[in-house]
Amino acid sequence: MGRWRIIRHGCGGNKPYVLHQPRHQAATHDGSETGFKLHGMNLATRIVIALTMMSLFIGNALADDSATSGISRCFSTSDQVRLCYQEQLIENHPSPILVFIPGWTMPASIWSKQLSFFAGKRSTIAFDPRGQGLSDAPQSGYSLERRVQDIAELLNQFPDRHFVLVGWSLGVLESLAYLRQVGPDRIDGLILVDNSIGEGTVTAGRKGKSPFFEALRKNRAQTMRAFIAAMFRSPPGSEITGSILASAMKTSLENSLRLLSYPKPRSYWNDVLYEVALPTLYLVTPKWQQQANGLIARHPNAKAKIFPHAKHALFWDDADQFNQAVEEFVAPL
Repeated sequence: MGRWRIIRHGCGGNKPYVLHQPRHQAATHDGSETGFKLHGMNLATRIVIALTMMSLFIGNALADDSATSGISRCFSTSDQVRLCYQEQLIENHPSPILVFIPGWTMPASIWSKQLSFFAGKRSTIAFDPRGQGLSDAPQSGYSLERRVQDIAELLNQFPDRHFVLVGWSLGVLESLAYLRQVGPDRIDGLILVDNSIGEGTVTAGRKGKSPFFEALRKNRAQTMRAFIAAMFRSPPGSEITGSILASAMKTSLENSLRLLSYPKPRSYWNDVLYEVALPTLYLVTPKWQQQANGLIARHPNAKAKIFPHAKHALFWDDADQFNQAVEEFVAPL
């Protein structure tokens, strides 16, 4: 079929499959049925990944209440890794594109309630970082610097557009690191969701081995199921949970731990905020109330909103409030 390929529009099971010529050349397919490269894995691991990836596709197909009219696209990075994203663009629209960057090992599809809300209103991109969602899971490239480069190469697919980075959890740190490593050019604002930004007083950290790391090494699947369940106020359903688990298990264990071990001091993240002083919206659960207060007191262009009844995936638990806060923040940009 040459440069033409079959893609599915949206995440809903009733959305049609169509022939579409991609905006950008996709990475070479590896010949497997799914097209995902499972480097250096034994047979048992491949079977687990295959089953969980099946859950990822099923979860997307059954999420009809959050269906969008977006298009799934992929591009090849400078180190030849196939990365994917969900695109909903309004052509010739002056407002910046909302770029949704998920948290640790999470898929782009976790932003489905935002993509549904903003469909036809604002341009959006939901990114699957390397090792997550529909993107490839290579054995290398899990340093902060490479992950930031991946974001830069994603944004370079849209050379004439401006952006607002919407980072959740680990995506908060990667969004801030982007500004330090690449710079604020074409970034009109930041939306930072439920992670530390280095404000407030420093509490003593736990010394010794991380219990979470040890639990992952002992029984990764069970630990991840508990981790995913704790992210939500109300269980999102087996299909959604299955798709999230599929993404989490796709990244190798050691690479997933590398993502939680970026070698930066706490001050690194905070300094970036004040170096660029971009319009910033901090959307958090009460755990980060002190940091929200510090941000508002010190940052000339920052706003914050606390979600008292939500858990870590607050954009899912309180999607209406979250989406409205984002809309109000982006409207004047």
